[in-house]
Amino acid sequence: MSSLLICFLLLLISLFAVLEVRRSLKNREFKEIIIASLFLLLGLSYGIDYAMDWKVLPNPSSVITIVKPVSQAFDRFFEVNK
Repeated sequence: MSSLLICFLLLLISLFAVLEVRRSLKNREFKEIIIASLFLLLGLSYGIDYAMDWKVLPNPSSVITIVKPVSQAFDRFFEVNK
């Protein structure tokens, strides 16, 4: 099961590379390639961590609980009264 998940992740990343990186290189959008690669690397590392059941990386929900009060305050500040 874990090897199937890792193969599927690698398939999706390679599909993205074939379809998007070539276009981005042609249009000289290097910042877009770097940002997309960082997100893909983060997703791949969390996917492998989940598939192998290593529990090395921090739980993303802990970050959400830290950031949630800030986002709620931001939403309340910009709330439009109807």
